[in-house]
Amino acid sequence: MRTTEARPAPLDRFRLFASTELDEAREIVARTFCDHRLRQVRAGERLDARHNHAPGQLFSLNYIRYGADVEIEPGELGSFYLIQIPISGTATIRNGRTEVLAGPTRASILNPDRHTAMRWHAGCEKILLQVDREALGALVESLSGHRLAGPVRFDPEIDLERPEMAAWIRRVRALVAETDAGRLMPGTRDPFRQLLEEELLGRFLALQPGNARHLVDGVRDRAQPGHVKRALAYIRANLDGPVSLADLAAAAGVSGRTVQLGFQASFGLSPLQVARSERLKQVHFALLSRNDDTPIAELASAWGFSHMGRFSALYRQAFGCLPSETRALH
Repeated sequence: MRTTEARPAPLDRFRLFASTELDEAREIVARTFCDHRLRQVRAGERLDARHNHAPGQLFSLNYIRYGADVEIEPGELGSFYLIQIPISGTATIRNGRTEVLAGPTRASILNPDRHTAMRWHAGCEKILLQVDREALGALVESLSGHRLAGPVRFDPEIDLERPEMAAWIRRVRALVAETDAGRLMPGTRDPFRQLLEEELLGRFLALQPGNARHLVDGVRDRAQPGHVKRALAYIRANLDGPVSLADLAAAAGVSGRTVQLGFQASFGLSPLQVARSERLKQVHFALLSRNDDTPIAELASAWGFSHMGRFSALYRQAFGCLPSETRALH
């Protein structure tokens, strides 16, 4: 059964469906996202479901509401992240071990490799960014110059009271408005749109706590001289083995002394110190990502740190806490 709309919803010109039928809502939402369990909490409550969907290149824009109080359980999303921004009402979101009460001051992001269960309370409406998992991983590698040793994960709770995150949400809403107005057409191979999406996701990566935040926040190497970039790329490609000044000079196509001077001018560090910093970043990524009780010494050793006391001191200097104090993202 189709519903009538009293006021236009966001992305209304890209409507997929509007229905009062639970099974229809579940089936059509699943076509865009993934299979899931959908249950109406109060049988007598009127369902007023709507899904609007505007495809993109790295992510799609969506508007969803159910009207009634519903439970949604997709399990693991698999191929995508889902940033959920409430525009009215509240929802209880569980992703992995973290529970978020989403509302005016809290949004959420679902990690694709964590079990998800949600309750959207009556009156809840959201803007959702469905972000392709492979595209996000490729963007992190492009921005950071690092090959990722595992999936990107985020803290599921997005704090909208942080001014910089509130500003990011306003940019998302502006993108929705531009799409609604027809000034940004969805689904087209538009280089400007791709740059816009990359910039928006890159900013989110730098703002939202997660295991890749330290890899992309404050990235400066794009402004460095060519020989410094080449030497840095060699370091990052060979973090699991010894790197000599001669190796860097050969990779950069300049003398060892020029490499040393270039790194000092660009980073205020020697090549050895930069290589050590890059290895520390990989250990930090591993500690934030780990799912088991892998010993810290084993993770550190895998990235070339054999003296645990020295490693712990360097780690605390870089990240403001001891390795043992780093909380894995679950």
